[in-house]
Amino acid sequence: MNSKKMHACIVYTVLFALAVIMAKGFVEECRAGDSPIVCRLAYTPKGYYAPQFLAFRKGWFAVDGVTIQEVKLGMSAGIAAAEALVSGSADVAVMGDVPTLIALASPRSCVLVAAYGGGERMHSIVVAGESTITKPSDLAGKRLGVQFGSSTHGAVYLYLEHSGVDPATVHLVNLPQKDLIEALISGSIDALAASEPTPTLAQSKVPGARELACLSGLGNDYPLLIVASSAFAAAHPEAVRAVVAGTRKAVEWINADPDAAAMETAAVTGAPASLEAAMFRKMEWRVRLDEKTIESMTMTAEFLHRIGKLKEVPDVKALSRQDLEQP
Repeated sequence: MNSKKMHACIVYTVLFALAVIMAKGFVEECRAGDSPIVCRLAYTPKGYYAPQFLAFRKGWFAVDGVTIQEVKLGMSAGIAAAEALVSGSADVAVMGDVPTLIALASPRSCVLVAAYGGGERMHSIVVAGESTITKPSDLAGKRLGVQFGSSTHGAVYLYLEHSGVDPATVHLVNLPQKDLIEALISGSIDALAASEPTPTLAQSKVPGARELACLSGLGNDYPLLIVASSAFAAAHPEAVRAVVAGTRKAVEWINADPDAAAMETAAVTGAPASLEAAMFRKMEWRVRLDEKTIESMTMTAEFLHRIGKLKEVPDVKALSRQDLEQP
């Protein structure tokens, strides 16, 4: 090969190599420029939503191509999570059964993804030491403090009906859960209804306070739930599954080491770690979307509709996405 041909061959080889390198760099740059799917997850910093904020703290929501973004709602009722989802300020939210039913019945289409916690023993009614209230019928004419729109609110109605007490005869006082104990101490209410750890804390802070009733035995396990907007779940099922997967890891940790999980939970909620640990042990922590969950939700929906607290009964089963709950 003469020198001119050799020179041309070298030039072509170099140019081809440069073209390959540039093309590879361009592809990698395009890939690097792909934006991850952002999923806005709304929660309130309370023990019931520990699986979600623990998953954030531990990095258990980390999935390639998906960014789970926190939407912190402050120390509000679970209804705030439903409002965030329905208003479009969140794509996925965690909440109790009553807020979930409100979300499922709302104009913005939502779907039930999974339950991750709950249990019959999560709600209780507590009375002060000097109270003359000793049985359900004694609540008639009395002031019962409860946070409206909460899971406990629905449980109170179920309990009163089950006990043969007309809910209309009980004066329900709407109070944030954080204010219930002080209201009981001051005498502005005669009893409080709340979810753990408030009942346990009330009995330690209010002299002689005692549990009138645990709102169990009603055939309802008051599930804590993951709910998503229908549009987001349809467009980005992998993002919703990432929320479920991170929640499942946190639930496994709570079951394996409730004391350690309680310590980290207390750092977020501000409640004593001992109370958070007691709450963890009192409840059931399991990711599922089974018949019991759907039955409990339907029972609550039908009851709330019957007493005029829910305009329509959503078809919980039809609005459930079991495929998103699967690992």
